[in-house]
Amino acid sequence: MTTCDDTAAPCASCCAADLPVNPFVALRVAFGMLLGEDDFRTLMGNSRGKQMLHSAWLHGSGVVWGMRARLDGEFLLRVSPGLALDGHGRELHAETGWCLDLRDWLTRNQHTADSANEGDTKVIHTRLLAEFSCRPSNLVPTLADPCDVTRKRDDYSRVLETVHFTLSADPVEPVPVPYRRVRALLGLGEADTEVDSASCLPPEQRAAELLHKLRVLAAADSAELAPPSAEEPFPVTELNAPVLLAEVAITVRVADGAMTIVKVDLSPEVRTTLLPTWLIQELTCGLAPGLLGPDTQPDAGGPRLDPGSLKWSANGDQLTFEVTAALNPRSLRRAVRVTSLSADRGWVDEDIDAVRVDEESGTHVTVELAGRLSNELVRLTVRGTGPEPAFGVHPAVPLAGVRGGPPGSRHDGHDAALTFTFGRTQA
Repeated sequence: MTTCDDTAAPCASCCAADLPVNPFVALRVAFGMLLGEDDFRTLMGNSRGKQMLHSAWLHGSGVVWGMRARLDGEFLLRVSPGLALDGHGRELHAETGWCLDLRDWLTRNQHTADSANEGDTKVIHTRLLAEFSCRPSNLVPTLADPCDVTRKRDDYSRVLETVHFTLSADPVEPVPVPYRRVRALLGLGEADTEVDSASCLPPEQRAAELLHKLRVLAAADSAELAPPSAEEPFPVTELNAPVLLAEVAITVRVADGAMTIVKVDLSPEVRTTLLPTWLIQELTCGLAPGLLGPDTQPDAGGPRLDPGSLKWSANGDQLTFEVTAALNPRSLRRAVRVTSLSADRGWVDEDIDAVRVDEESGTHVTVELAGRLSNELVRLTVRGTGPEPAFGVHPAVPLAGVRGGPPGSRHDGHDAALTFTFGRTQA
C-alpha cells in the first residue's frame, strides 16, 4: 500500500508529554501508595528513555530496512515502507509507502529559486528526510474532572508512533563526525604519526599494537563526546535527529515567470545504513588476512631496510640507508644493486665501488658508486632472496625486506626494492 501525501504535517495534538523520556528516573513503589498519572508516566518514560539513549549513542542514526527512495516517471518521488532509527534513538516505522509530486512541491516552494532570472537554469538542492511523528489513538471513556468546564468524558489511551517524510531545501549545519581518531586508525581519515606507527611493525606485532592504539584513540575520542544541549541527553539536537534518506537535486528553468522542472537527480547513497551485529562479527573475520598478511608464520627477525632513511650525496655518487638490525658486511657486496632507467638504453647497471657497514652500529650502510648516476630515475635493490642475500648477524637470517613488510623466514627473506627520482632524496 502506498499513500500519496504531499501535504502531510506532524500531528499537533501529540506532544512530547504523551511519550515521556526519563532514562535516569525510575518508579519506586511501596505497599499502600496511591499512584497517579504522573507515576505511570515515570514508569513508561524510564524504560523508553533507556532504550532511546542506548540506540542513539551505541547504534546511531540510520536505515534498518526498506525506505527505498526512487523516481517514478519524471516527477514523482516515492519511498517504500521501512524501519529506521533517528538521532534520538526512536524507531521510525513506515507501514505504508509515500509519494510526492515534485511539481506540486515546487509550486509551494517558489522561494527556493527566487534568485533565478527569466531564462535562467538553477539547481535546487534538497534532502529527503524521515522524521519521527506520532498521533493519539483509541478513544476510551474517562471520569469527568469536576474542574473541567468542557466536561470531557473520554480521552485517547494509545499513542501511535509513525514517521513523517519531508523534502527540505533548508540549509543544514554540518555535524562533526565523531571518533575521528579511530576512523583515521582504520583508514577512514588522514592518519597522523601515532596512527602510522602501527603499520611499521613486523606483521606478528601488528594485531597487539592495533588493539592498543584502538583503546588509546577511542578513549581520547569518547572523552570529547558530549550532548550538544544540556536539556537533552542525546548526541544530536531535535533539529538534526531526522534520518537522511537521499539527496534530490532539482534542475529548474524560469520561463514566462514560471518554473518548470528540467531534470531530477536522486542520490540515495548518502544515507546511513545500520548493519546487524551478526554481520559485523562475520566481517571482522574477513578483515583478519589483511591485518595478519597472507603468510601468518612468525617473522624470523631478519634485518629490514628503512625507506625513510635513504639519502644521496649532493653529486649522486654515494648512497646511505639504515636497517633495523645489524648486517653481516661480507654478505652485502653481491646483494646490493643500483640501476637507472635510460630513455634510450633502458635499465643501466650503475657501477658500485664499495659497500660499507658501520662497524659500531652494524645498521648504517654506505654504498659508493664508481661515478655519478647516469639517469634520474633510480632503483635500489637489496636482495633477501636467492643464493647471495644480505644476511643479519643476530639472528643469522636473510634480509626480511622493507620495514613493515611481510614476515621472512630463516631460509628465505624478501628483497627490499625502492624506486625514486634522484634529486628528491638528496642529502
